[in-house]
Amino acid sequence: MSQVLTGRRISAYLLLILLQGLLVACDNTPPEQAIKDALAEIETAIEDGDTGTVMGRLSDNATVERRGRTLQRKEIHRTLVGLFFRYPNRNITFTRIRIDLDPVTQEQARVQFTALAWGGKNVLPDDADSYQIDSHWLLDGEWKIDSLTE
Repeated sequence: MSQVLTGRRISAYLLLILLQGLLVACDNTPPEQAIKDALAEIETAIEDGDTGTVMGRLSDNATVERRGRTLQRKEIHRTLVGLFFRYPNRNITFTRIRIDLDPVTQEQARVQFTALAWGGKNVLPDDADSYQIDSHWLLDGEWKIDSLTE
């Protein structure tokens, strides 16, 4: 009789562990939403002048293709700092976000969006522009930009 109770107890514990695993899996953010959250984080970081957060969203080998020139991490950082000093008051909005997730691995994505940027030294913007962005993202613990083309 005690072996039957022990067997049931073990089955109950295994079922409980399985249910906990399923509940944790349900709590995970879908990849598309995680990428949109990362983009929102980048928007806020750019507006706040937080280069650390922006750089944290780039993979170790990230490149930015800008005006026919390829920038590596160090150059990207310098460019950000320069833009933040040039435009102390800046705003950016990402619109028309299109995410194409790799259906096989679910760990890579192509993200295309329009970046509307404006800023200046005072309250009124000195400069404004829009950019069509094509980026490649990788899942490396969190979603990070591996390459970006303007």
